[in-house]
Amino acid sequence: MTFDASLQQQLHEDSTDDKQTAQAVLEATHEMSQFRAPLKRQRSSRSSASAVRTRTDLPADVDRYMEDRSQLCEAEASIGFEHRCRVRATSLEKTVDGILHRLRRLDKEKVYDAAEARPGHGGQRHPRFAGDHFLSNVDLIQKTRLFDVARHMPKGAHLHIHFNACLPPDVLLGIAKETERMFITSNLPLIEDNGRENYSKCEIQFSLLSVDKENAAPGNLFSAQYQPRQTMKFTTFLEQFSRHCPGVDAQEWLLSKLVFSEDEAHGALQTAAGAWEKFNGRTRMMKGLFNYEKAYREYTRRCLEDFVRDNIQYAEIRPNFMTTNQLYHDDGTGPIDNKGIMNIIIDEVKAFQQDMEKSSQYFGGIKVIYCTPRSMQPSAIKNALKECLEFKKQWPEWIAGFDLVGEEAQGRPLRDFVAELLEFQEDCRKADVEIPFLFHCGETLDVGAPADGNLLDALLLRARRIGHGYALPRHPLVMQRMRAQSVCVELCPISNEILGLTPRVGGHALYSLLANNVHCAVSSDNGALFKSSLSHDFYQVLIGKADMGLYGWKQLVFWSIEHACLSDDERGAVLQQWERMWEDFLQWVVKTYGSE
Repeated sequence: MTFDASLQQQLHEDSTDDKQTAQAVLEATHEMSQFRAPLKRQRSSRSSASAVRTRTDLPADVDRYMEDRSQLCEAEASIGFEHRCRVRATSLEKTVDGILHRLRRLDKEKVYDAAEARPGHGGQRHPRFAGDHFLSNVDLIQKTRLFDVARHMPKGAHLHIHFNACLPPDVLLGIAKETERMFITSNLPLIEDNGRENYSKCEIQFSLLSVDKENAAPGNLFSAQYQPRQTMKFTTFLEQFSRHCPGVDAQEWLLSKLVFSEDEAHGALQTAAGAWEKFNGRTRMMKGLFNYEKAYREYTRRCLEDFVRDNIQYAEIRPNFMTTNQLYHDDGTGPIDNKGIMNIIIDEVKAFQQDMEKSSQYFGGIKVIYCTPRSMQPSAIKNALKECLEFKKQWPEWIAGFDLVGEEAQGRPLRDFVAELLEFQEDCRKADVEIPFLFHCGETLDVGAPADGNLLDALLLRARRIGHGYALPRHPLVMQRMRAQSVCVELCPISNEILGLTPRVGGHALYSLLANNVHCAVSSDNGALFKSSLSHDFYQVLIGKADMGLYGWKQLVFWSIEHACLSDDERGAVLQQWERMWEDFLQWVVKTYGSE
């Protein structure tokens, strides 16, 4: 199949059209505001009937009413975010879209309706349904036909994924078990008092220690005399665990400390702040499993393999670059600095790409978004920005952009770093390089709080994309200006649900964003901690809107490729491969599910 270059031109024209439409909305909003001021002054001397003309005629009969209703539905559909994909659909795409809607009904009947209802308050029975809490449904989702389709769909670009939480935690635990210098610590002793309450309350961490550091603070986690953060060899811990906690598998217990459970995320007293507290403890636990060379290299390789397995054509990963996040050699010596981390990533990606070429498979590669915590002092952010620019000069094809990460409500708002960020943009201009801002912002329910203001600063700093953007519909002017500036929102629906922004996907802000034609791309954020993959997020996006089908998925994929930090040549190459894979996918759906 030859690549039709007009597809890339078409996407460019679509984007230009969207920006012009948003600009027109902005101008209309401005005109409306100018109109309202004099109208308010005149209202006292004019009757409401003469000041505002209102339609009073009603359809003469039901047939006329239904005709009007049909026209209204058509008009609304014509401005829907997936409208272009719908009107341009091939006959094969129309067939597959019909299959998806049929599979939705079939999954309801065969999977959700067939599952046992769950008991609730006062004995009330709660039938299972698609779109319930993700962690309630994840095992059922795995059985659905729609999820199987989501797994096989070529998803374009994955634009928001934290590199320390890409793969299931058992991958890193498995590597750690084979690592001689791996040690485990706790903030509480693991003793039998109070029904082993400490086993639930404790926060576990890992660290790789050299021989000379091993004896600095040794301890036994299973002793009542254990002091917080004393170190115990991980292999010894695994050997002794079953004696102190009979009937419980050590690996399964550790996994439970790393992955959210349904009760933990959706308990009656849980809040967004509480969910973030548990999340931060898990990332600290992951950190020690990740920060030594053997694990980092193997993890990078397996992550790339997982991207291919999940039918992702290109990805932009978010590693954290900070002085306390350095890697160590496998014997515990080091550290390896941030440049060393970049070299490891590049080495592993190049080796992987060579293997892909040998096997005649395709993966468009990755780029790195330089991330550092928003909790840092402005001076530390300035140093991080300086290093980011140095990285871009050294590896121009590998650095995608810059981001500040961490819980918005607890970290510093963007406005605290405006001077440093503006200086960075000027430094980039002088160096003749482009490093777009790809800020986390709008990941909050705190209306009017400093974190809520990050959306305004992201707009004024001309961010190219924003991560999450959950609060954006509460800022209609900012939302329209972001549309006009072609800012893309990196949607993370499962993450937002588990971290307390919405109880279920149907109430997610993404549908308001899409209804306003804000460009969006689906992402998984920290899937390792949520039992999820990008396929799960695509499934959730589809299932949360009853009339969404293939065309909505396709538009979201297009936007992900359009807003990736790629050159025109790189984007064209990804689109060419994606188009071929899309046709194969459509044929697979018809062959696999066409007769169901």
